[in-house]
Amino acid sequence: MEALLIDGLDRKGPLTDRKLWKRILRHYDLDEKQESEELAKTRKDFDDALKSLLDSHKIMVTGGAYSINKVAVTKRQRMEESQVAAQVSKKIRLNEDSDSAPGSTGDDKKWNYTELWKNGERFWREGTFDPEYLRENPDGITRLFCGNLSRKITEEELKAYLPGIVYIKWITDKETGEFYGSSFIEMRDPAAAAMAVMQDKSKFMGRPLKIYYCPPRPGDQWPPKETQRGGKTGAAAAGAASSSSSGNPPGREKTPKPEGCRKLYMGNLSYDIDDDSVVDFFKDCGTMIGLRWLTRKDTGEFRGCGYVEFSCSEDADKAMLLDGRELLGRKIRLDWTN
Repeated sequence: MEALLIDGLDRKGPLTDRKLWKRILRHYDLDEKQESEELAKTRKDFDDALKSLLDSHKIMVTGGAYSINKVAVTKRQRMEESQVAAQVSKKIRLNEDSDSAPGSTGDDKKWNYTELWKNGERFWREGTFDPEYLRENPDGITRLFCGNLSRKITEEELKAYLPGIVYIKWITDKETGEFYGSSFIEMRDPAAAAMAVMQDKSKFMGRPLKIYYCPPRPGDQWPPKETQRGGKTGAAAAGAASSSSSGNPPGREKTPKPEGCRKLYMGNLSYDIDDDSVVDFFKDCGTMIGLRWLTRKDTGEFRGCGYVEFSCSEDADKAMLLDGRELLGRKIRLDWTN
């Protein structure tokens, strides 16, 4: 509940108690006019979370509206990131000292993951990666393989799920250019890479994520020299016809429209979006009868996508014509869904 409240305040700015409560009702699909045990419990959790956030100084009240105490939150986040980074750096130093010490056989726990660039897939399949190795990242690896991705994935969605990504190389078919659902990603530092690897087998966009350490082949240039600031380069810049660099994966085809379909998937949405923005965007398409935002189950964070439903199939057809139009600074991606 605290994560939901923080997320709402972070994206929407100062909000009153009433507006915050309405966001919670929408998230849990509850109607406050229909009394129930679930509604009462949710309200109690809401009140308790607000009190806890106020007591911990994560939020503050000004003029009857709640807002994030960004000084306190940023300080706490930096402390946590520094602690993780310090642990990883210490492990790397110990590993290097052990290797260089004359006659040293190293720590009691000595890993031998040779040629990870070539054998990482086998180690992952056999389940032979030691959990401590994955968690500590003693070799300081920052390049990862990330697979079993949804064909509908966007750069923004992947970066939101795995914080710290600085470059993405989408893997595609050499002849057709179709996205395989796999990628190589570069993380900002070994600590961020370690945290990303710990998401292996977690559910992401309905699929169990596949992710493991995969350093570049010796002699390879990684990331490619041609990578521009912000990662907006093409497949040629990535140095291979079978890959595409940061940006959304190529070869994305629309899902065929199911007969009578009235619902659309909305992707690449701004994190500042709200119900009113969507209603205004589709105002000339017909009657909207449903709107649902997608959030992460563990934190309640908005994933930058959602679903919209119209009263009839014809209205949905009109809405689909807006695919690629700009909404709050981003080109919306629309697709058919059941």
